[in-house]
Amino acid sequence: MKPGQVLHRQLRGTTGFVTDKRLLKHIFVNLLTNASKFSPADTPIEWRIWAEDGRIFAAVTDKGMGIPDEDKPYLFSSFFRARNVTNIQGTGLGLHIVKRYVDMLEGDIEVDSRHGEGTTIRLSFPNHTT
Repeated sequence: MKPGQVLHRQLRGTTGFVTDKRLLKHIFVNLLTNASKFSPADTPIEWRIWAEDGRIFAAVTDKGMGIPDEDKPYLFSSFFRARNVTNIQGTGLGLHIVKRYVDMLEGDIEVDSRHGEGTTIRLSFPNHTT
């Protein structure tokens, strides 16, 4: 985390479910690392998890640079980096791997981002304990 960045966590409802904890850990480490890396110092990062209608939902939200609209269709492609991050270190593999792991867990992922305003990545997984 950069100086002044604070991670706000919110856990709502029952969130116990059966899944591959190793894959889930890699998903959240990547998403939270990206949120920090692409956001300026002194900005909050939100991580929310909740259960609803037999599914587990999660969202990671930052107030970073956001993703240009023309780059959004390629976000999950291997080695793709948005044109506004050329000065930030990375390989372009993170979201590609996250998407593969989410698919392996039978989940869904969606991205809501506004260039210059920030990004929210939402996940949902089946709750196999219900």
